[in-house]
Amino acid sequence: MMANFKKVGVAAAVAAALGASGAAYAVQQGTPGDALLIPYVVTAGAGKLNTMISVVAASPNSVSVSQFNTLSGTKTTESCNGRLHWFFFDKESNEVADNTLPVTCNDWVGIDFGSIVEDPTRPIPSALNVPGYMVITDNAAGDAAGSGMILYGAAYQIRGNWATQAYIPVVPLVDSADGSLGDEVDHVGAFVTNVNPVKAGMALASGAGQRALFSLRYYLKADAPSGDTEFVLWFPDNSDARTNQNILVYDADERAISATTNVPYELNVVGVGVGAKEGRLITATIKDGLAETGFVLFGVADGVGPTDAPTSRAGVAFSLIGVNGSGTDQTQTELAHERGIQ
Repeated sequence: MMANFKKVGVAAAVAAALGASGAAYAVQQGTPGDALLIPYVVTAGAGKLNTMISVVAASPNSVSVSQFNTLSGTKTTESCNGRLHWFFFDKESNEVADNTLPVTCNDWVGIDFGSIVEDPTRPIPSALNVPGYMVITDNAAGDAAGSGMILYGAAYQIRGNWATQAYIPVVPLVDSADGSLGDEVDHVGAFVTNVNPVKAGMALASGAGQRALFSLRYYLKADAPSGDTEFVLWFPDNSDARTNQNILVYDADERAISATTNVPYELNVVGVGVGAKEGRLITATIKDGLAETGFVLFGVADGVGPTDAPTSRAGVAFSLIGVNGSGTDQTQTELAHERGIQ
């Protein structure tokens, strides 16, 4: 349950195995997967900060399976009965905890991460105040077997005592047998060790000389309605190439100021604002060049393959924008604006 897998130094080899099947396109929402990636999961305890996850295991009788490129293998009314296996990883992709839940065809399963972590009978204190991500798949999937399930997901970050609920994008994954064409989930025994959402994620640099362009909105107005912003960036690997990452910080009048930030981890939570501070829940900051509102343009050159043998990679990025119009901060979610690969 507490197995660790740190991908610094092995990202190229693993990503090559998972990403050799084709190019990434754009983030998909609302489509099913063999497995699911929830790119940002965190809890600080009940009534403080929590993540709620919703999973539906659909029957193949009610899904046109062949129409979705994030579903693989044979789906039957038997294979959608079984157990879901969830894995929680920290920002560097070290596994912190995992467990299974029973599921049946057309079942809905709710995962209250805070309740799991603070369960008085079997608490998981190592997961408290730890920003991370979660992978959910068929417990029957493994090195030699793919997922038999059709999974739909949604997730929400709850701040305070249900003071605000922010949508967290859930990305579908292909989980076929390890090494098979198109597989996006790597297993080692009973554990998941890597995911790379090529078909349903945001396209990233594939090889040397490429860079992925995307922008994230911010809102920091000081007077009513005041604002605050965090950026969430999930990558399929840890990479020092994203340390001192160059960015362009735009205001609302097309004026840009160059700056830098650090996003070397698989999961990065960036505080945006002059007063932003790194801490247990914030992995980096952006302070320079900010106006009341605008966007930050990233050009990330972290490809893991040579120019003549690129490796497909994909991730997901979004803004969590708080707007305080009546004394209560309401947090909204805005996906990154994908601008393609150069």
